[in-house]
Amino acid sequence: MFLEIEPMSPTPIYTQLINQIKKSIVKGELKTGEMLPSVRSLAGDLGVNMHTVNKGYNLLVDEGILVKSQRGYMVEITKKVSDNIEVELQEKIEDLLVEVFIRDISNEKVKQWTKSIAEDLKREW
Repeated sequence: MFLEIEPMSPTPIYTQLINQIKKSIVKGELKTGEMLPSVRSLAGDLGVNMHTVNKGYNLLVDEGILVKSQRGYMVEITKKVSDNIEVELQEKIEDLLVEVFIRDISNEKVKQWTKSIAEDLKREW
């Protein structure tokens, strides 16, 4: 698994970690049942604090993306989507659309971005 952290980014490192793990799963680079590197190992590889990696992994457990076992953290996605996550996702989409509309970005441009990102994620849109 290849992760790249940008220490100078305004996005917290644990959030970068979460986003990249999710992206790797969507792209098929991480598969269900696959073990992730240990907290200590990944922290060392990335040059970040172990607590940062642990926080990212545990938040993914809370989201139903990972499970924690005696052997470590493993990809195991809970397919059940709670009402809460649907509301959160709708709010994120609304926030994005507000930015798109306030900046007067064309529908065509948004469609182009969406299609390009979906292709990058190896998904059909």
